[in-house]
Amino acid sequence: MLNKLKTKKFWLTLLRDISILIVIFYAITLYQTRNTPAIAPELKGTLISGELINLSDMVKKSPVLVYFWGSWCPICKVSSPIITDLSADYQVISIALSSGENQEVLNYLNENNYNFPVLNDPDGIVSHLWSVSATPMVYIIDRDGKVDSVTMGAASAIGLKFRLWLAS
Repeated sequence: MLNKLKTKKFWLTLLRDISILIVIFYAITLYQTRNTPAIAPELKGTLISGELINLSDMVKKSPVLVYFWGSWCPICKVSSPIITDLSADYQVISIALSSGENQEVLNYLNENNYNFPVLNDPDGIVSHLWSVSATPMVYIIDRDGKVDSVTMGAASAIGLKFRLWLAS
């Protein structure tokens, strides 16, 4: 087995297989996000905390991470703690999809120690404007209001920080 690891053919085959997987995953991501708007749709309203938000004003300061999630979403249980951590250092707007009324969403946030700003979208109006096709979905909006990147599914803190850095 050890001799196999030392061969050039083994490493070339491994590199080829990894490259093919990367291309396949990239193609799937491009397909899934094909309807993503180039310019971020208008996003303003009242957070469940009572605070008013306006994405157009926020992007003037620095890039904004827009996070679509649901209390019913199993992958969001992995992503939401990462978003909580990022919200301490970066501008974040999260949109709760079909997760109940404001008090239900607030209870869910408190039970799970999630601490990020939440705009409730019980009817899916905001998610429709943004062409959200899965949860969780993260958009990075640059200072010009353009959608800089989109991540669907689980994402790492390092990856999101890197995308925020690229957008600034």
